[in-house]
Amino acid sequence: MLTPPEQFGIVEQGLYRSDTLHPSHFPFIRSLNIKTAILLTPELPSRAMSNFFEENQIRLIDLALGSWKHNTNTISTSANNSNAINSGGEGQSGQGVGESGAGSGAVGASYTMNTSSIPVAPFQTSWWKPMSEELIKEGLEMVLDAKNYPIIVMDTSGIHEIGTFMGCLRRLQHWNFSSIIVEYRAYAGNKARYVNEQFIELFDIDWITLPETLPTWWIEQEQMWREEEEERESQLQQQREADAHRQQEQLVLVITSSNPS
Repeated sequence: MLTPPEQFGIVEQGLYRSDTLHPSHFPFIRSLNIKTAILLTPELPSRAMSNFFEENQIRLIDLALGSWKHNTNTISTSANNSNAINSGGEGQSGQGVGESGAGSGAVGASYTMNTSSIPVAPFQTSWWKPMSEELIKEGLEMVLDAKNYPIIVMDTSGIHEIGTFMGCLRRLQHWNFSSIIVEYRAYAGNKARYVNEQFIELFDIDWITLPETLPTWWIEQEQMWREEEEERESQLQQQREADAHRQQEQLVLVITSSNPS
């Protein structure tokens, strides 16, 4: 029997959200053929979860704590080249982090902690910000890169950091704010936080740089949104023209009535 995590959800095709994974969840997660896992909270993953990712060749990226990097093969995100993430080779394990330090993803490979990339406050920069804008930017650009799919995004509770993160993604998808809050509160319930909702509303989506390889669901949604925008603009233009014509007719009537023959 496959048991999903309590806060598991399908965000888009090939994109999932979840709270911390436990061994009972592993068969379910394995069935999703996950390629990349992103952690948004600074806690080290458990040994069981690290081993699971390693055995299933899932690249693990810990954005909040700092990343684990392979000493011969690292990749960097466009947001911060110094924050290298462990990519692993084709057919290799992408991540092998244990509680005691770094594990081995392949024979003869070694991993070291990139401590220079760990910020003083990993995901909170002020009293009202639940996460840093840099972390959101970096994570969203990974989520929008089709090369990382299928992908799962996680935090400890599956509510706060990930709810904020997904809310910013929904803004990029042109959702109206009311719909974003409905989704956020559907997961958060009575644990919803106003600061998270405020952060989502104020986050500058223009800061995001779209990758060259975008997932299919994003391309399809953007095309649909552009078509709707064009249709809406066409309707507005027709309405403006109709209003102008009506005003012109009214002006003619005024002139005619003021100058009787």
